[in-house]
Amino acid sequence: MDEDKIIVVGGYVGCGKTAWIHQQIALKEKAIPRHYKKILYLKAGTEQVHIDQKRISIDFPNVKVFCDIQKADFIKELESADIAYIELDNSLGLGYLEQLLNDLPYYPVAILPPGCKRCKWHSWAKEVLVGSAMRISIQQMDILRIPTVGKVISGDNFNSLWNALIDGTYGKAMRAKGIFHLEDGNIIYADFIYGVECIDFLNLNLSRYLHGEPKCFSAIEIVGCCLNQIALQEIIEKTYVDTYKIL
Repeated sequence: MDEDKIIVVGGYVGCGKTAWIHQQIALKEKAIPRHYKKILYLKAGTEQVHIDQKRISIDFPNVKVFCDIQKADFIKELESADIAYIELDNSLGLGYLEQLLNDLPYYPVAILPPGCKRCKWHSWAKEVLVGSAMRISIQQMDILRIPTVGKVISGDNFNSLWNALIDGTYGKAMRAKGIFHLEDGNIIYADFIYGVECIDFLNLNLSRYLHGEPKCFSAIEIVGCCLNQIALQEIIEKTYVDTYKIL
């Protein structure tokens, strides 16, 4: 198997690994679709919070998306795939790849913050790209992932919660992202990176759902230092409601 068929993307959290993969898939689907009819994407190590997987599946319905519990299915699909992307979560070591791929060749890409000095990713990768700046060491990092499936949030409460997250009310957030079901039926994707002025609020291409408990995936992920995880859990529990008010 050609090493260029399996692209493995590693690096530090918040530097833009998923964004780079998203760009690559978009280029291949639009520019040369006849050569990339079957594209795979695997991201493991995110527990039950599959924000990146869901975003890829919404934006690219033809891409086959896999998470932790679907690794065996991913391997089965590799032989017939035109290209496959594996995104390494920050919690996973390189030993994960050995166990997953065995002796299959792959092309390693590292996405690192500006000015990053020699680290394990430099010696591993064949291609090193400069991504977003993350001003926090891995040793100081807190990661909180909260699934919110079955819950909705009003637009005003979402704005209050999001502003409190990025303003440091619950600790210094370096990265926050999530998929949110609003009470008006819209489903949005929000993404924040510390030091980057642009904050994306994107209406996802999903049908509005206005009756009872929503079934579609939603969740929030926060990366930072000195996060008050107990307070965050409590405020998110209080802010969300279980059903839509619009009937």
